[in-house]
Amino acid sequence: MSEDSASDLNLSEVLFKPRHDYIETSIISNSGCPLPDLGDGFHLMGSHFRALWYRPLNRFSWVYLGANCLDVDEALSHIVMSTNKRTREQCFDTVEQYGPGNWIYEFSNIAQRRIRQATQNEEEGDLVLASHNYRMASRYFAIASYPNLKGDTLAAQAALLGRRAYRKIFNDEKVYGHYSEETFTVDGNKITGFLHSVNNTDMQPCVIVMTSYGATSTDYYRLFSDYLRKLGIAIFVIDMPGMGASERLELNPHSGSDLLEAAIKHLKEHVPYVDSSALGAIGFHFGANAVVRLCVMHPEYFKAIATVSPALHSAFVDQDLLNSMSLAARSSLANRLNLDASSWETIVPQMQIMSLKKQGLLSFSSRLKTDCLSLFMPIDLKFNDDHELIDHTFTNNINIVFKKMRVAEIAPKIFYNISEFFRDKLL
Repeated sequence: MSEDSASDLNLSEVLFKPRHDYIETSIISNSGCPLPDLGDGFHLMGSHFRALWYRPLNRFSWVYLGANCLDVDEALSHIVMSTNKRTREQCFDTVEQYGPGNWIYEFSNIAQRRIRQATQNEEEGDLVLASHNYRMASRYFAIASYPNLKGDTLAAQAALLGRRAYRKIFNDEKVYGHYSEETFTVDGNKITGFLHSVNNTDMQPCVIVMTSYGATSTDYYRLFSDYLRKLGIAIFVIDMPGMGASERLELNPHSGSDLLEAAIKHLKEHVPYVDSSALGAIGFHFGANAVVRLCVMHPEYFKAIATVSPALHSAFVDQDLLNSMSLAARSSLANRLNLDASSWETIVPQMQIMSLKKQGLLSFSSRLKTDCLSLFMPIDLKFNDDHELIDHTFTNNINIVFKKMRVAEIAPKIFYNISEFFRDKLL
């Protein structure tokens, strides 16, 4: 289903039409293999993995990015209490059929309720409250769609509806800034990026955001609205290969950097109000691999880059680290590679080609002058080589390690440090 056709249909027609032949998310790209025995904790890909759940529970991040904690708890409680058949009996969020207790159903149901409230707000002329409810709806649809696997039809429909709701947040440019969806081509595939700018008239710097596989293109509203917009800096958000609006691309050693390069060329050629001489980029985890790769190959593209929990080398070659991934993270990564996570022991060796060090692009003798900001959580210190590699690769690198910080403080602190860095480097 195309995004345009989805926008012409009633939400209930698109997402709530009774169907019983969809594949349940937890068996996509893993052939129903058993859960790895990992216990509770934080693992590679930043997943807040919990026993008895297939998906990670990122409640603090969800709320910070726009969700209401009562809505989230309502959905989770319905999922836990469901007595409907589960694909994996040991996991609450694997209710097989689309209906009560199913993860996508419960979060989409709350999103639909917010859509109805937003529509009523519009009818009453309250555009501010309408924008708020559209934002919350987009957040719940984004949660519903995780982990955004190719072949997960219901999740893809939820993601489409989430982007549809997201567009409607920007109903007043003076209040929310300008929003546009920019389409460009990568290897013959049409890709859409999401441009947030102060307006569409004044020249302004721009930061290109490469998402991670644990996030969607609608996760960066606050980075723009609360931070970069106030500084006069635009952002252009791009989904990683194999997910969201970049779903048609397969993940390979160069697809992420190819995607980023195509986005830069599009901005230079087709968006006159973006200052192409003042471009930055942010890469989150696997997205950082694409950002650093392109910066090494074409440092002239960027005035500055930022990486958050960058996966550059160890994340692809350290077998213990790769084996620490939850099943959701494994199937997510395998899905982008068109592989099956049930053969994880054969996938692990294939991951080495993704290492920038193995590709010969990073070494301890590399010295790039591009300004770089590197942000790490305590768990990221497991990526020892990555931490040291990026420090040696960039002459002007700023390392920040967040130690002894509550989970609720991490996202706002990351956004603050990123905005301060680009204010200094791009303005």
